[in-house]
Amino acid sequence: MRKFTFMMLAMALSFFGLVANAQNNREVVYADDFESYTAGAHIAQSIPDYWTTWSNAPGGAEDGVFSTEFASTGVMSAMISGTNDNVLKLGNKTSGIYHVSWEMLIPTGFAGYYNFQHFEAPGNEWAFEVYFDNNGTGYMHAGGNNAATFTYTNNQWFTVENFIDLDADWAQVYFNGVMIHEWQYSLQAQGEPGTKQLGGVNFYAGSTAGMTPKYFLDDIEYTAITEQFIYADDFDAYTAGAFVAVTVPEFFTTWSNAPGTAEDAVFSTAFAETAPNSVKVSGTNDLVLKLGNKTSGKYLVAWDYFVPTGLAGYFNFQHFEAPGNEWAFEIYFDNNGTGYMHAGGNNAATFTYTQGAWFHVDNVIDLDNDLAQVYFDDALIYEWQYSLQAQGEPGTKQLGGVNFYAGSTAGMTPTYYFDNVVYAALVEGAQDPAIGVSTSPIITTIQEGNVFSQNLPITNTGEGTLVFDIAKSFDMPTAANQPSGLVPSGTTGKVDGILDYNPLPLNVALANVNRDVVTLHYDEENAGGVGMTNGAQWRAAVRFPASMIAQYNGMYLTSVEVFIYESANAHKLQVYDMGSVNVPGPGALLVEQVFDPLPGWNTITLSTPLYVSGKELWVGCWFDQPAGLYPMGVDGAVEQHPDGHYISFGPGWTVSSSDGNWNIRAVLTGDAGNVWLSATPTNGELTAGQVANIAVGINAAGLAPLTVYKGKLHIRSNDYTNELVNVSVWITVLVGVNETGEQAYVSIYPNPANSVLNLKANTEIKMVSITNNLGQLVYSGIVGQQEFKMDISQFNAGMYIVRVETANGTANQKLMVD
Repeated sequence: MRKFTFMMLAMALSFFGLVANAQNNREVVYADDFESYTAGAHIAQSIPDYWTTWSNAPGGAEDGVFSTEFASTGVMSAMISGTNDNVLKLGNKTSGIYHVSWEMLIPTGFAGYYNFQHFEAPGNEWAFEVYFDNNGTGYMHAGGNNAATFTYTNNQWFTVENFIDLDADWAQVYFNGVMIHEWQYSLQAQGEPGTKQLGGVNFYAGSTAGMTPKYFLDDIEYTAITEQFIYADDFDAYTAGAFVAVTVPEFFTTWSNAPGTAEDAVFSTAFAETAPNSVKVSGTNDLVLKLGNKTSGKYLVAWDYFVPTGLAGYFNFQHFEAPGNEWAFEIYFDNNGTGYMHAGGNNAATFTYTQGAWFHVDNVIDLDNDLAQVYFDDALIYEWQYSLQAQGEPGTKQLGGVNFYAGSTAGMTPTYYFDNVVYAALVEGAQDPAIGVSTSPIITTIQEGNVFSQNLPITNTGEGTLVFDIAKSFDMPTAANQPSGLVPSGTTGKVDGILDYNPLPLNVALANVNRDVVTLHYDEENAGGVGMTNGAQWRAAVRFPASMIAQYNGMYLTSVEVFIYESANAHKLQVYDMGSVNVPGPGALLVEQVFDPLPGWNTITLSTPLYVSGKELWVGCWFDQPAGLYPMGVDGAVEQHPDGHYISFGPGWTVSSSDGNWNIRAVLTGDAGNVWLSATPTNGELTAGQVANIAVGINAAGLAPLTVYKGKLHIRSNDYTNELVNVSVWITVLVGVNETGEQAYVSIYPNPANSVLNLKANTEIKMVSITNNLGQLVYSGIVGQQEFKMDISQFNAGMYIVRVETANGTANQKLMVD
């Protein structure tokens, strides 16, 4: 990993020399091409801020001079010969990553030398030494005597790069991009323990005995690396043939989240940009590099890429880490060395590349400015508005993942390799938002017909903007709508076909209209059918949000009406729970039921009616269709309802590109319950540290006395570590009766409580006793009045039972202490 990281740092530095605002990615401490100085002038005397000599005697015999004899750029370089002994001051750095580089030329028949010092004041510790002999060979002492040997060409300029990672205590030296040696930097040149510090470079007129030292330096640069590497890998530490997503699960998965299956790519030794390993993608491979759903900042995602002669390649970026929701852009590498990309529009750019040769791919995603750029070998291929989807539709400004899929233009065979992956933050994005909200149940008693309100604070404890919404649900007496535990059909694999629309309506009877039931739908009567151009499995669904569903809580979804335009090979009804606000699509599967339709309207009666809690519901169909069929009915609406035409070709969901709304209708039967629970506001945005006080309202009008009602507030947010927070709400209406049958009540508030508990009744409270969740009595007292206040500040947090004895009866109520 160290070896790879430094090599890619070199590539990144080279690349960002071509990109504006490169300073965002590195801090150039000192850079000089020596063109502004006078030939023959002394180096340290001319540049005292960064140069000195071994004895700190600028302008003397130790100080080298500027020369026009050779130059890598322009006409001037620095010459070291004779008694010269210059020191480039590096500042005694003790942490960070640094790149010290220069161009070097050693004339024919001469020798060269340099060393690094652990201290800026030279002569204390030699970090390492490099000798260039006059015959084009060389050696270095680094962590040990004669630790490495090399060759170079006399009388030619070559690039010397020294990477010093003080944080990792590691160093590497490269000549012309080839690594010469890497080692533990804090060791001294001969291997003794030393100081982990970057002091200076000593350009001394030294050499192996019997040789004459003379060399030239140009284009010196001393840089502090500020790129934040999120992930970097050259794959060389892994076993050939092992699965990628199984081996590196933190950063890789597959399209269907099935590591170790046929979707998972493997490490290969067939080709490698840096030996021995790369990743091979072919056959049914469908690998995903997870990028973390970034919403701000600027990022580099880079790798080396190889497409063998006669074969094809492909990759795409996804706006969401869960793939299949939005394609950010797609790039196709055809088997003749040409290629094209869909980015903000179909066929937005074309390019050429060399088959059978490695080339470098850089993807720069600037979320702050909504801009993306793709480079091959530092040449810009295309730039565009990143938030647009591949075909040009508006999308989400989010960096989700890279999909390395064995895809290609039709008729070609996809096989390709990638190596040396780097994922780096060039400009750090804001830290993610974080939701802070109490999950303690809200438990209270309320008199029939009364209203109750309690604040529920929501705080953004993170840095980015927190976006939240609140849905409410109402429990049935027993558990209902629990996730089925099934894996929905249609969530594995990927569909390559094109969605097609047949605009000819079928001549069939209209859907039944029953005024005694509630039918939820967005569609009008059928106007045609939609299907895939090739044989495929896919899903269609409509979303009924909580704002629509809440009023029907307590009813049951008993049947679904679906218009089947043409019968497919197989059909399944699917009903899903509420989904996430972060990823388009539904949540857990609640129902999956096979049905055998005829062309036209079909009524599918659920084997087990589904309780409607008031949360959002998704209702749809799964199809396994042959090529060229149009199974899903669609209306002729010119303007689609935003919730009326979702589609899925794998695990993810997106809005269908076809016209109209799906002919899918949910039929509810039974009696609707009261909407006794509310939250105001139901959504909002919070900046860092901001608080929203949510008014949780309870309205007991129309609720039956002597009844416990249970509901929940479902708080969804863009805090990816805590996307859904559920807060239970329990109320008891009119606890207790008097001797004449007149209703009485006891109210306990606030609940949850943490310091003071209030009790209020419309009859005399005789005694109060409180037990903890172990049944232990923690309080007992005589009251003798209708209102009572007690101190509970010494109670431990947890659940308690409050027993209230009145002249009219006894009430037991749960109390939550924070």
